[in-house]
Amino acid sequence: MTLYLLPGVGCDERLFSRLDLSGMDVKVLAWPPFPKGCTLAQLAGELRPLVDASRPHILGGVSMGGMVAQELALLTKPEKVILISTWTGPKEFPPYARLAKAFGLAHLINGFSMRATWPLKMMLGQRDKATDQLLYAMAIKQTGTKIRHGVEAVLRWEGTRWTGPVVRIQGNSDHVTPLRFPVDFVVQGGPHIMVLVRAAEVSDAIRAAVAS
Repeated sequence: MTLYLLPGVGCDERLFSRLDLSGMDVKVLAWPPFPKGCTLAQLAGELRPLVDASRPHILGGVSMGGMVAQELALLTKPEKVILISTWTGPKEFPPYARLAKAFGLAHLINGFSMRATWPLKMMLGQRDKATDQLLYAMAIKQTGTKIRHGVEAVLRWEGTRWTGPVVRIQGNSDHVTPLRFPVDFVVQGGPHIMVLVRAAEVSDAIRAAVAS
């Protein structure tokens, strides 16, 4: 059983570098380009060739990666989808996301604003210097433009159409995707970046989700 993981917007395979999933067949999918006006379904279509749908597999994703995983599931028919710190549709958007969608605030994201406001991004969760440097390095590599296009795609998303099995892992201190919906595993004190700062608990939850 292969577990395919998708990182969040502005992140790459390093987002999962602290998880202990030893003994499991894990593959992290790299983001394709995010053209202006792209949709999550289009991104899933770009990722489809990277998944061996002829063999049993599981899809998992963090934040935007979890949303794309739900779109990708329609194409590859996995055994289940594991959602980490993410939404299943606009019905779960908190007020700030609804405002951003209504007023098109994602257009403010660019390379300059990303760098200038980075010290203010504690909404992601408290972290040490090494974690902050890792998040910043990933964001710079992905670029502000790509992040803007990804966020815009999220805000345009109409919600999941996947009706197969879903396992949800969520932190109860997540201010980006607040815990306002039923989940299967709650990471106590877990922020949005809990895959990095609460890696042991998230690893245990992923293992349990795969085995369930």
